[in-house]
Amino acid sequence: MKKAILIGIIACISIQLSYSQKNAKPIISSRNLSNKTELWESIGKGILNFQADVMYIYGNIYATPVMPDSSNHKLPTLTEAYLYPLYNQYKKNKDEIIPGYIGDVFLILNFMGQPMQVYKELATEIRPFSDMLTYKVEGNEHQGKLRILIKDKNQLDKINSIKPSFLGLVGNLSDIDQNIDSGQMPLIEVNFDEITSWKGTGNIPFEDFMKIKELVTKVHAQNKKISVINCPCNKTIADLIQTSKVDFINTSEAIRMAEFFEVTK
Repeated sequence: MKKAILIGIIACISIQLSYSQKNAKPIISSRNLSNKTELWESIGKGILNFQADVMYIYGNIYATPVMPDSSNHKLPTLTEAYLYPLYNQYKKNKDEIIPGYIGDVFLILNFMGQPMQVYKELATEIRPFSDMLTYKVEGNEHQGKLRILIKDKNQLDKINSIKPSFLGLVGNLSDIDQNIDSGQMPLIEVNFDEITSWKGTGNIPFEDFMKIKELVTKVHAQNKKISVINCPCNKTIADLIQTSKVDFINTSEAIRMAEFFEVTK
C-alpha cells in the first residue's frame, strides 16, 4: 500500500515538472491504459485526451474490447485507469485537470455491447466525480473540465430515449453540414483517407492541404474541434497537424507521436 502511494506521489510530481516544459500535444490516445500511472505519465508527456474500449462485466465497467477468459482476470476498471486519476488531477490542481489548460479534456468511450447496461453503470460510477464533468442536458449546462463522448449515434439515441444523458457525441464528416450544437457534439472525427489520398510521405498535394485547412475552418466556426484517425505516425504528419490547425490526431501510438510535435514557445 505504501509503495503504491509513493508511486502515485512520484508520478504526480513528475507530471508537474515535465509538463511545465511541454505544451499539450494535439493527440487523443486510443490505446487502452492499464492503470493510473500510465495516465499520469501520458499527461506528463502532454497527452491529455483519451479513448477507451469499455465493457460491462459482472457489475463493473472494464477497459477492454473483449470479454476475459475467466473471472480471475486482471483487467483494469474504467475508474481505476481513467476516472480516478483524472479526478485526482482535478482536485489536486484546484478544479483544473491541467493548470492553465483552456478547454475540456476529452474521454471517448467505445461501448462494447450492452449500451444501456454500460451507461447505467457508468452513471453510478461517475457520480463521485461528477463535479469534474462538462455536459449539457435538456438545456441545463454544467461546466467542468472533462467531456465524456461516444461515437455511436444509435447507442446514444437509445440511451437518451430512456433518460437524457451526460454523454456527448463524436460527429463524422457528414455531420459538419448539420451544424449540430457544440454542447452536444463538441468533436468531429474524420478518417485520413476521407480527406486525402496522400500516404504521409513527401509533400502533401497543395489542393489537399487547402481542403484540410478549409475543413478545419468550417469545424472551428461551429465552436467544435476536429480529430483525424487512421493516419500514418511520423514527423511529416505531425507537421501537417500543426500547420493545418487540426486539433487532434487520434492514435494508439500516442507516446511515439508526442515526440514529433514541437513545443510552442
